[in-house]
Amino acid sequence: MTYIHAVGIDVETTGTSPVADTPVELAAVRLRFDPVTGEHDCFQKIFESRIDPGRDIPPTASAVHHLTAEHVRGQPDLSAALCGLEEEVRRFEPSVLVAHNASFEAAFLPDLAARLLPEDPRWVCTLRLAQHAWPDAPGFGLQSLRYWRGVMQGERTTTAHQAWFDAACSARLLVELCLAMTAAGETVTPALLRDRSHQLPLLLRVPLGKHQGKRWSEVPEDYCRWLVGRAAAGDGEPFDPAVVETARAALRGVFAKPA
Repeated sequence: MTYIHAVGIDVETTGTSPVADTPVELAAVRLRFDPVTGEHDCFQKIFESRIDPGRDIPPTASAVHHLTAEHVRGQPDLSAALCGLEEEVRRFEPSVLVAHNASFEAAFLPDLAARLLPEDPRWVCTLRLAQHAWPDAPGFGLQSLRYWRGVMQGERTTTAHQAWFDAACSARLLVELCLAMTAAGETVTPALLRDRSHQLPLLLRVPLGKHQGKRWSEVPEDYCRWLVGRAAAGDGEPFDPAVVETARAALRGVFAKPA
C-alpha cells in the first residue's frame, strides 16, 4: 500500500492581485491516504495564522473571508507566518502540496513549493483535477464540489473561506479525485497529479457570461471569437485559461453540433 502525503494549503488575501494585494490568513492541513482504496487518516490542522498586512482590508475582500483590519492587527507578518508553516509542513514530509485553484496560492506564495518540494515544485490543483475527472459536475467551485461529493458535510457553512477549512476541503477532495482516476484505470502517483493539474481541460459547459450553463456545442461562434479576442487583448479580468482553450477548440470544430 503506497500512501500519498498531502498538505492542503489555503491563503486568504486583501484582494486578487499578487502584485497589489497581500495575505491576511494562512493555513495548512495534513492528510495521508491510499489513492487506490481511499483509506485515509483524519486530517490534522498543522498550521493556522492570521497575518497583519500592514494596510486596510477592502470591504470586498472582507465580504469573502469576513476578516477586517481589526481582526489581524498585531498578528505576525507574512514572513513570520511562512516560517511557521514551513517548519510544520516539513515535519510531515509531504509528497504533494494541494489547493483549489492552486495558481492563486502559487502566485501569493511564489517560492513556497520550491522550498518545500524542490525536486518538483508544481502544485496539485483540485480545480483542474475536477475539471478533468468530473467534466459534467454541477460546478467547480470548492464548496459546490464539497457538497456534490459529500465532503466535510458535518461542518457548518460559515466556516467556508476560513483558510484551515478550505485547505481541509481541498485535501479531502483530492482523495475523491484519486478514487475517480483509479476507477478510470489510471495509476495515481504524485507525478501524475502534478502533470494533470497543469494540463488544460476542455470544458463541457460555459462557466460564465450570457451563455453560462450551455454546452460549448450550443454557443455561437461569434461569442467564442469575442472571448478569445478579449483574452488575447488582456481586457478586463483575465479568463480562466481553460475557458479560453475551450473556446479555441470550439472554433476549431472540436465540439459536435447537436442534431
